[in-house]
Amino acid sequence: MIRYYTSILSFLVILLSINFAKAEMQTLWVYTSVYKEYASELEKTFEHKYPQVDVQIFQAGSEKLQAKIEAEILSQKPVADLVMVSDPIWGRDLEKRDLVAIRKGHQTIEDNYYSAMVLIVHNKLPKDKRPTRFSDLIKPDFKSLIQMGNPLESGSTFTMVSILSQKLGWDYFKKLKENKIGSSGGNSSVIQKIESGEKKIGIVLLENALAAIKRNSPIEIIYPQDGAIIIPSIQVIMKKTAHFEIASQFADFVISKEGQEIIKSGYMYSVRKDVKAPDGALSFVELSKNAQQFSDTEMKDIGSKAKAIKKTFSEIILE
Repeated sequence: MIRYYTSILSFLVILLSINFAKAEMQTLWVYTSVYKEYASELEKTFEHKYPQVDVQIFQAGSEKLQAKIEAEILSQKPVADLVMVSDPIWGRDLEKRDLVAIRKGHQTIEDNYYSAMVLIVHNKLPKDKRPTRFSDLIKPDFKSLIQMGNPLESGSTFTMVSILSQKLGWDYFKKLKENKIGSSGGNSSVIQKIESGEKKIGIVLLENALAAIKRNSPIEIIYPQDGAIIIPSIQVIMKKTAHFEIASQFADFVISKEGQEIIKSGYMYSVRKDVKAPDGALSFVELSKNAQQFSDTEMKDIGSKAKAIKKTFSEIILE
């Protein structure tokens, strides 16, 4: 009889321990445009370090993330705790609207990796028939050969359009339209059109191009002589989060050496100097020499003009 009661007591202790552990578990929602396999690796590694945290990843392109978060803000039903997105301009807009939390000792809008917009060509395009800079793309020689993403669907493409429209003016895009540039989808869509031979020249993220070359894609990378477009991916903790401390821990993990090595494995540039450039890429120092990018002040200014930029692009290129 004593043994029976002892067994019951042990069972109850185990049951209470399980329920207590469940009660202690905290769910962290991370909305991210980081590619699924690398976002999953960040999730798995972080949960191993912090077993009391259940990380839930919502992964999508920047524009879809933006639409989802804006809907949550409008409905006053926030879900996202931490947002990691490749549209730094929208991130500055969130900050301007006082929607992001402040972390002591950190930038409110924190860079977590760098991407770069470059040119790619099909490897069968003769070398003397290739562009060497963004400004070349308006030449008649390249008519009907060029493909880019759609800034209404891709955050990185939107940043690229914002920068080139500032640096080269909207007349540049009018000439691209005259040159019958294609514009649809995101970076993967651009690469597919170049691989198929439907188009010969593309504007695309370097990381996508490097990943494609790794799988023996028939493309080659051109680092534009007028400067690759560097796009910082950013992370912000939403002001309405109920899990500020855990979100801070995850944000710190992403920019730790371990987290950045995971990011680098996806062919993105680390924000840390002790993490090397992605395999097959220029060093970040070389890439940055004549790079085109916005200052923080310019990004905040552009953020307030995002709708106007998308509208103008649509009128010029898509209609």
